[in-house]
Amino acid sequence: MSPAADVAGSASRAAAVGVEPGSSDGAHSAAKPRSIGIASQIYAVLPAVAFAIGGVALAAWQPAEAGAETLYLTLVGGCVLVGAALLAGATSSVGASAATTAVGPLLAALVLWGMPAGPPRGIAFGVVLVASFVVATWRRLREGTLNGLAAVGGALALHALLRADELLPAVLLASNAAALARLLVPPMLAGLTLASLARRHPLGAVLAAGAAAALAARGFTVTGASPLLALAAVDASRVWRGRRRDASAASQGDVEDALRLRATLRDVDGIAAAGFGFALAAFGVVRPLAVVIAIAAAALVALPRAWVWIVAAAPLVYELATSGDAQRLFALAALVVLLPWAFLPRATPVGQLLGAVLVGAGGALLLPPPTGLAAAAAALALATGSTGIRGSLQRGWLAFLIAVGAIAAGYPWLRSQPLDVALGSLGLPAVSGSLQGLVSAVALLAAAALLMLAAARTSPRIASGLLAVGLAVGALVAMPPAARNVAQADGAVVRADAPVWSAGLDGTDVARVRVVSTLADSAELPAGTAIATLSLESEGRPLAAWTLRAGQDTAEWAAERPDLRGVAAAGPVWWSWLPPPGTFFAHAYASTWRLARPIPATDIRVARDPALPAGVTLSLLRVEVSR
Repeated sequence: MSPAADVAGSASRAAAVGVEPGSSDGAHSAAKPRSIGIASQIYAVLPAVAFAIGGVALAAWQPAEAGAETLYLTLVGGCVLVGAALLAGATSSVGASAATTAVGPLLAALVLWGMPAGPPRGIAFGVVLVASFVVATWRRLREGTLNGLAAVGGALALHALLRADELLPAVLLASNAAALARLLVPPMLAGLTLASLARRHPLGAVLAAGAAAALAARGFTVTGASPLLALAAVDASRVWRGRRRDASAASQGDVEDALRLRATLRDVDGIAAAGFGFALAAFGVVRPLAVVIAIAAAALVALPRAWVWIVAAAPLVYELATSGDAQRLFALAALVVLLPWAFLPRATPVGQLLGAVLVGAGGALLLPPPTGLAAAAAALALATGSTGIRGSLQRGWLAFLIAVGAIAAGYPWLRSQPLDVALGSLGLPAVSGSLQGLVSAVALLAAAALLMLAAARTSPRIASGLLAVGLAVGALVAMPPAARNVAQADGAVVRADAPVWSAGLDGTDVARVRVVSTLADSAELPAGTAIATLSLESEGRPLAAWTLRAGQDTAEWAAERPDLRGVAAAGPVWWSWLPPPGTFFAHAYASTWRLARPIPATDIRVARDPALPAGVTLSLLRVEVSR
């Protein structure tokens, strides 16, 4: 073989394992037997399996209520820890890989066994799971490659973190095959497509695309997996066409033909992803609008420039021409929040940036925000450079959003919009299709530009450190002031035979009041019904008063019970717990009122509304006052 052919063969072999020609990482990966890498990944899962076995044993030994919570945490933790172990992969040897991946399961087991059931245990457990996933992702980035098994593990782990409320053991055991497919097939599909994309794109950009889509869609749902599948299909078709053109130009007996055919056949991740896509359609879980928007995003990669604008703008034009609400276009702010560095000058090709904005605008009108931005976010992340300071900052920012969002979405909080919670931890308004959200996005972009200027002469590692310090300071500044709970330790009950509750404040200056409460036997109350009046008083004289309303400030504790779901008004969930037999989450709700300036109050009083039906009970779990 000639030297030129030898170089070409080396390039094809490097492409077959998903690395750039001449890369030292590629040479190392090619030299390492594939069977050893897969075996080490499977071996590293054993600590997580041991954790799951221990958790099931603990749940069987505990009382019913604590056992239901323990079994649930075991299932969520098992999914996340197994997925994180697969994602982390091997280090230098099988033993070293198992030792490093055993830390997460060990800490999780200590929390599960050493703390009593309740919200504090759920918080600590969630922090351990999020840390395990973040460390596994960091190790995968250092490894520099992504195979199908690792990608599927990471996708399942992230999906379990962001949609922990769907992993109730009692419900899963009673589910049919179609329901399980809706839960498992989309994240598996997303993982395989990410592995396929990682063969031809920088790993940092691929992981950023997956993280942005999952955050927007709150997990790898059909809406979150569809754009990744569309992008991978378009990318694979381009490579296939290129190989066919190269093969036709070569001679009949050229060795390159065999190498290209072998590389194509070894692209099992893309083939498997296509198979899972058909399975997704067969189970009837495909959302047509999500698929249409995903195809529009994929057009940014596949089509000539004129066709790009037509296809990318089609969802937006269709919705505006029918029943579009232009006010919802403010939800595009979430796209800037997810990927602020993509909007800086020269960060992304102008055509792809504008195309992604058009796709995102159509998605914001057709699907609930920020879910409709999953396709645009994935396409934009894949088109943005992932190297140097910009890539390092982008990955650090997404890691922060995932960490805070996953803790907010999981037990015991169960927040429905984890992205808004992550922004709220920095004192930024929620991105919910409002002008406030747009202002927060512009502020983030300005901060990103300033950080880029400050880090222009530094290394990516120093830039990441500056970002981490800035996020920590922002979170500390945004924290509310220390509050004092004036309710009894076991709470208080306001009912028909005891319609008033009060507590002394000793002249404390009060600027903020928060009430954590639940309702019982209130399923038939319409949203907005007045439940009670909360007032601050000074020696019997009212200073300020607010009304607690059903569905706004408080709600039925068992609103998620199958017989009440969709009937009882929902409220702002503050924390949750699992009553036996563990088939639904019970909720406590919180509402906060603020005064323009502190006022000295001697008493706080909650009086039941006289028009409330006699059977309705208001439970005050916490009543907090602060300056």
